[in-house]
Amino acid sequence: MNNYKLIKTQSNNNTNGEDESTRHLSELVDTKICSIKVASTTPINFLSLRERYGQLSDQYPLPIKFQQLLQTMRNIEQTYWKKRKPLVYDIKTNAIKILQIGQLLKLDKDLYEIKIVNKSIELILNDIPIENLPQFQPFQSKLPAIFENRISSIRNKLDHLVQEAHENYLNLIGEQSFLENSKEFKIYYSTFDMNLVKDISPIQLPFQIYSDEQRDQIKQIVGITIKYFNQRSVSFVFYNNLIQHLLNKIPMNKEIMEKSLMFLIKIQPDFLQITNLKKEQMKNKWIVQINKFCTEQKQFESLKTYFY
Repeated sequence: MNNYKLIKTQSNNNTNGEDESTRHLSELVDTKICSIKVASTTPINFLSLRERYGQLSDQYPLPIKFQQLLQTMRNIEQTYWKKRKPLVYDIKTNAIKILQIGQLLKLDKDLYEIKIVNKSIELILNDIPIENLPQFQPFQSKLPAIFENRISSIRNKLDHLVQEAHENYLNLIGEQSFLENSKEFKIYYSTFDMNLVKDISPIQLPFQIYSDEQRDQIKQIVGITIKYFNQRSVSFVFYNNLIQHLLNKIPMNKEIMEKSLMFLIKIQPDFLQITNLKKEQMKNKWIVQINKFCTEQKQFESLKTYFY
């Protein structure tokens, strides 16, 4: 009789077919669900920055015009290492490079020494002891330390110009608190336009690189190009189509027209770019892209930097 009562009592304690050996499983499921819900609400600040501002780097990004300037400097330093003597550049055929050398000297007046020789310039790199340079290595990814230090010094000055413009922009939009993230992750605010950074005025050399007629022609090209893109309501056009349109508007030799357009693309890459420029690519396949935020007035002001 006592055994019967004991069995009945155990049966009454079971609920809906559950016994003591399985009841803890439902409690464990509830616990897991609760844990997952808590984890999903935890913010991951590092990933959100990466997603919002793109790939993080150990260096700040630079505007294309500054990237090109830095690459020109690297090429000059490498050539000097190879030749171990003053470099000579013809004024007529190296106008853009000479303007860029003028910009580098504006950043550091002691970087180079320039001598005028007939219709060329002779460029001497200051503070480079030629006799102590290691043997030239054409496929070496980095230059000797003495050259890399010079390039890093100019890079820091370019970074400072961009950071200054960025800080002014943050003050303007009331996002000063972002400055801490900018310094920690080497990033700029997502809506900051690096084109806001002013061009570097080259030092004034004792000769005229472009004539008054060439200046007027380049200004015409800028104005007509902007109107051409605006009328078509596009950001991309084929290179040949743009050249032909310009030739229809300006009486000029085709070769000179192409050189003038390439001059603009070289010194104002944030205004015009050839998106698929490759050595093996035929010109009839080149595509020219314009920055739709550029205006005639803004580009004319920028050109004054190079025409003195």
